[in-house]
This record gives sequence, structure tokens and C-alpha cells, in this order.
Amino acid sequence: MTLNPTQLHDDSIIIDGLNASWFLNDEVFKRLHRGGVTAVNATVAAWHNPSETMDMIEQVLQTIERYQDIAMQVQTAEDIRTAKTSGRVGFILGFQDTAPIADKLNLLETYYRLGVRIIQLTYNFENLVGCGCRAPEDKGLTSLGHEAIAEMNRLGILIDLSHCGERTTLEAVELSKKPVAITHANAASQFPDARNKSDEVIRTCADNGGVIGAISFPAMLTHTLPATINDYLSAVDYLVDIVGVEHVGLGPDFMEEMPVEVRNTVLQGLPSNVVDLLTTMPPVQDFASVSEMPNVTAGLLARGYSPKDTQKIMGENWMKLYEQVW
Repeated sequence: MTLNPTQLHDDSIIIDGLNASWFLNDEVFKRLHRGGVTAVNATVAAWHNPSETMDMIEQVLQTIERYQDIAMQVQTAEDIRTAKTSGRVGFILGFQDTAPIADKLNLLETYYRLGVRIIQLTYNFENLVGCGCRAPEDKGLTSLGHEAIAEMNRLGILIDLSHCGERTTLEAVELSKKPVAITHANAASQFPDARNKSDEVIRTCADNGGVIGAISFPAMLTHTLPATINDYLSAVDYLVDIVGVEHVGLGPDFMEEMPVEVRNTVLQGLPSNVVDLLTTMPPVQDFASVSEMPNVTAGLLARGYSPKDTQKIMGENWMKLYEQVW
């Protein structure tokens, strides 16, 4: 009997391991639902201060409520299963920086109570807890960084190291009592880029039970633009070759419907040539939107992945990690 990729996608738990789209835009919700996404790690804050973060959380939760027929908030792994059975998209609130806590560790528990379940330690540059991948010098974790990791472990917040520098990343993996994630990055040995990760980092993360989500940014996949879905699938293959199918997921990092002023803030501080590339690069062909997520399932099957292994990459590996950490 011929395997039907559409049926497998529809039957599976599909998790978008990192999405930085503008979640106050109605179309983003519709595209996630159209793509058959069961749950999404939705970035609701990054550089934001505590006040701005609270405002963003409130607005996103209001939007989820408005779209309760196709969306719901996720606070436990079981909520993701509920989202699947009810045909809705489960929203996991996540941060891409620890700027929202400033120097107040007690805010971590406040955010946890509001449903925040994933926090990236740093963005591109240095902050109060450690150093990002574009910091002039990676000095590793600070004392506040040590305390933040301990508190996130205690609460059950998944630590994300995607934008962190090499030293900061390795120190965090060693210090954490629970597995950590690299929600959106590829292998630097396949495609050199400051945002991609060394094989040592990828293996260390996996050895400690973590998951690496392949990112679909065209400029982190190939020098020959436009990138295609095959370039993305090759990035997935490469990660699987390094750490095995049990430790690889999807973290496309879509930024759909993002307002220009927000995009400019995201790109602040990057070299002008990098900004020019990121703002002019064409999208990945056949995977330009989260609504095209079924194409990834079909592509993995076409490359010879078994249905079981395809399901692991498409969502089950993230589920296992969430269950361990939350």
C-alpha cells in the first residue's frame, strides 16, 4: 500500500519549534492552522523590558482567545495532545532573550504562571546572563546566568541556546540539570555562519537529551539563492547524521507579517551586509510559509525516512523534550 504523506501529516503531532511571526496578525493564526501545526513555540518577547513584555503577552493571549476555534494556549505537554485532538494550534509562549526579566529573577516565576515555557538565554549580543553569537568576545555565563538557569530548571522552563555564543552555550548545557534546546540553528560545519552551531555544541546538546531545530533562513542554508525546500531538508539530514534522528526537530524561524519597525529592531546592530542580505533574500521555495509545513513531511518521506522517523522530526522529538523539562 502506498504511503500517503498528507494522511501522515494529518495524523501526526506537528511542532514548529520556533516561530517569530507577528502573532497579533490574524493571518499568521490562519497559516499555522492551514499548515496542520499542532503546537508552535511562539516568540512573544526578545529585547522587550518587563513592562513591554507583559503588554505583548496580554495582546497575544487576547488574540488566542479571539481565535479559540482554531487556537489554544499550551502550558503542559498534555495540552499539545488536546490541541491535536481538537484540531487547534497550541501556542507555547516563548522569549528569545532574557531581557524581559532584566535583573529580577523573580519575574521568571511570574512569566511561568502566565504560561511562558521556553526562554532563550541571549539574543545576538551580550546581556546580563551571557553572550550571544555576535558578541565581540564570548565571556560565558555571568553569575546571574547561573542563577537564571537554576531557576528555569526549578520552574520547568525549557532553556533555548540558539543565539548564544559557543562558550555560553557549552557552559549552559553543562550547568543545566535538565535537557536544553537549540530551537533554530543548523550545523556550521555544513554552512559556516555565526548563528549556526559547531558539531561539538550540537553533540553536547544531544548527549544531554536536547533537541536541535533546523532553521529555514535561506542565508543559513546556501550561498545559491533562492534556497529550496531541498536545501532545508539537507540541513535536517546533516543534523541527523551528526546526532541521530531522535535529537532533530524543526525550528524554521518564520517571521511572517512582521511590521517594518519591528524587523528593524530585530536587525539592529548587525553588519550592514548581513542586514542587506536578510532583507532582500527570497524565501525558501516550497517552504516560504508555515502553511507549507506539509511539504516538509512529504519531503522527508521522499528522502527515505520511515513514517516513524518522520514523525519524530516533525514533532515527537519536541514532545519528548517538553515532557522531560516541563
